[in-house]
Amino acid sequence: MIEIYFREGIKGMDLKKIKVCIFDVNGVLIDSNPANAKAMGKAFSDDPIMQDRIAEFYLTLTGIDRGSKIRKVQAHYFGEPLGENEFVLCWQKLIDLTRQSMTGAPLTEGCTDILAALGRLKITRVALSNTPLVELNEILRAQKLDLLLDIIRGGGDWPKTESLARLLDEFQLDPETCVFIGDGKGDLSAARYTKVPFVAIDPDTGEFEGEDGLEGPYKNLAEWGKIRFVQIPGYD
Repeated sequence: MIEIYFREGIKGMDLKKIKVCIFDVNGVLIDSNPANAKAMGKAFSDDPIMQDRIAEFYLTLTGIDRGSKIRKVQAHYFGEPLGENEFVLCWQKLIDLTRQSMTGAPLTEGCTDILAALGRLKITRVALSNTPLVELNEILRAQKLDLLLDIIRGGGDWPKTESLARLLDEFQLDPETCVFIGDGKGDLSAARYTKVPFVAIDPDTGEFEGEDGLEGPYKNLAEWGKIRFVQIPGYD
């Protein structure tokens, strides 16, 4: 059997202490951000030009919950806030569109290898997403990631900070033995609030430019694995 272990910690993070690895899903495990952006455009408009504009704006809305994204798009492009029924209709339409986009999107480079390696290390693997839980479970099953995860927690009309705090409280997790891997400033804010060490993923958008208190950014999980793991097949 190949021995697998973490390299010595850098930037103040000692991964030898880590017992739980928490992953954001969109942009970290599944390369779904572009497809989800198109889904948001379609949820608001049938006009291809407006869809493209909304999709471009959506990509700037990282690390926040779906409800906040809907409200920000509405405010930015249409002014008047959505009525309660209009909001529910948009939310439901986006559920169907996002399920399709995330189910068909490719996995990020290194995703399955990293999850499998963490499993061999007996490190608890958690998916933590702003996507509602029922929908998230369907997507992860379709992507065959459910068998590589130990805990799956979805979101709702609340920020990632609350989702991460709920997770820590539910399982009585010590933040010092966890690491959170995310691709947005909202993820970083959640990590800072809960005092969980943070690893940034950024394919080259400049999302974390000027930020501190994080490790990375790395282009993807594969790049993180090459630096952090020793003797994982494919990362030697």
